[in-house]
Amino acid sequence: MGKKVYIQLCIRIFLISINSILIFYFFQYGYIINGFGFSLLLIFQAFLCFDYLKKLFVNVEKTIDCLLHDDFSNMISVEKRSNSLHAKTAALQKKYRIKSQQHSSEQLIFTNIIESLSIGVLILRKDNDEHIEVFQLNKAFVDFFKIPKFYKWALLKEKITPLVTIIDTKKWKRVKHTISLTVNDQVESFFLKASVTHTNEFEYLIVTMETIQQLIDKKEKESWYKLMTVMSHEIINTITPITSLAENLDSLLQDEPDEDTMEELSQGLQIIKKRSLHLNNFVNTYRQLSELPLPDRKEINFTETIKHTLDLFSQEFKENNISLHFQREENVLILADKQQLEQVIINLISNCMYALKSIEQPAITINLTTNQNRIHLTIADNGIGISKKIQKNIFIPYFTTRKDGSGIGLTLTKSIVEAHDGNIFFTSENGLTTFKLSFENTLEI
Repeated sequence: MGKKVYIQLCIRIFLISINSILIFYFFQYGYIINGFGFSLLLIFQAFLCFDYLKKLFVNVEKTIDCLLHDDFSNMISVEKRSNSLHAKTAALQKKYRIKSQQHSSEQLIFTNIIESLSIGVLILRKDNDEHIEVFQLNKAFVDFFKIPKFYKWALLKEKITPLVTIIDTKKWKRVKHTISLTVNDQVESFFLKASVTHTNEFEYLIVTMETIQQLIDKKEKESWYKLMTVMSHEIINTITPITSLAENLDSLLQDEPDEDTMEELSQGLQIIKKRSLHLNNFVNTYRQLSELPLPDRKEINFTETIKHTLDLFSQEFKENNISLHFQREENVLILADKQQLEQVIINLISNCMYALKSIEQPAITINLTTNQNRIHLTIADNGIGISKKIQKNIFIPYFTTRKDGSGIGLTLTKSIVEAHDGNIFFTSENGLTTFKLSFENTLEI
């Protein structure tokens, strides 16, 4: 508090003390009337002191009440701010007003971001008494269900019943699930994700939904972007030196050519030819990938097809001391294009051979089994493995870590497997890289 306030309080306390001493003196020596008179004066002085203190703190109390209710309309006048207590109270009010405005702005930005998303977002909040309320809800979410924005959980959960049964509102947990919803007699498939976040007072459940088509479109865009990046990189790397070399050769032709000039021209043309052939091969590999014919499906013995394909590598296996372990069921029949499946096995074995170049005791293990109307083929090696940095890219066209690689082997393999209604995935951990292929078993032995 300010110096003036302290002086006033000291004067009032001093006068009350003197008055109290006089009252004691008068009653001690029998001056009853004087005693009563000064008693009234004491009461009046005490009233004035309390009134002064009340006026002193009334603005502080009012400001605190406003802060408790997030009300910043109360303003302390400039005159009163000469009192340091009022000045500090006004500064506190200003600080919280700025924080409140900042919080409101951030909340608005947060809401606008969620509203702009094409995926549906629902955020629920639960307190310690298990009371659930809707914290955030965006337009995409309610559009999926064709419902209004209900911010009362009791109303909303009745409209999203299939969702409630999956996210389990009693005990929230992380969920990844595919669901189908029938809205206005139309069935739509969605991918649902739920995650849980805790704070001191609340538990939050963040639910996101996106259509399967949205996921497919996103993956297609990512694939095209990566493909165009690789293609543009390859084409620019080929054309740039050709352009530079052509300009250099043109300058040589301006002068009368001699023997050295003719030799340099010959070398330059050879480089241009080499780079042109490289670009031509690149385009041809793209054509091979993009114009992959549909499988000419016939009944084949898959076991024998794998055996015959492995025979092509028998000499290389011996030269590189590679141990081959082929565990299989005999006479596994499949309706497929024999040449295309041979190409798949050749591509995968070639990758194994490359991964085993500098490995002691190299080994390739192949398993062919049937189970529940599916044919499973696994090809594993104990080579250098696939680093986590490139695992997302190995099926992208033209992506390769090999100096002599075209970058379409695994892409072509994946395309062939999928053309046969199969699927392919891989694992690379603990010194073992395994490619797993699975096909429908439509034939009986």
